[in-house]
Amino acid sequence: MISLRIRAALSAVALALLTATPARATPFPDSHLTLRVIAAETGEPIGAAELLCHPADGSHPQARAACDALDLAGGNFDQLKARTGVLCNDLYAPVAATADGSWAGMAVHWRQTFANSCGLHTRTDPVFRF
Repeated sequence: MISLRIRAALSAVALALLTATPARATPFPDSHLTLRVIAAETGEPIGAAELLCHPADGSHPQARAACDALDLAGGNFDQLKARTGVLCNDLYAPVAATADGSWAGMAVHWRQTFANSCGLHTRTDPVFRF
């Protein structure tokens, strides 16, 4: 016959196993983006970076800040919060920014042309600041 203490201990272990909570999933699946900036008229590369998020990593020099900005925008590059109070000159030197890869499990293929680098950075910082 099993003693009362052993029975109580076995019950406690069984209860602990039944009520254990599974590990929590990360809020987003891993995200991997290839970011490029090119001279829009000539196609000459200006810069490129790999951005990994959740966790932040890659060759992007401001990976954490770029991932945070994309998190705030819900991964939508058109919804990135623009910097205010910045005046750009009227110099026309168009640049195109592209993003390809995945964000939170969704495919990303984004491209936008800006009048110059100042316009790009004002509209997308820090995502395309590399």
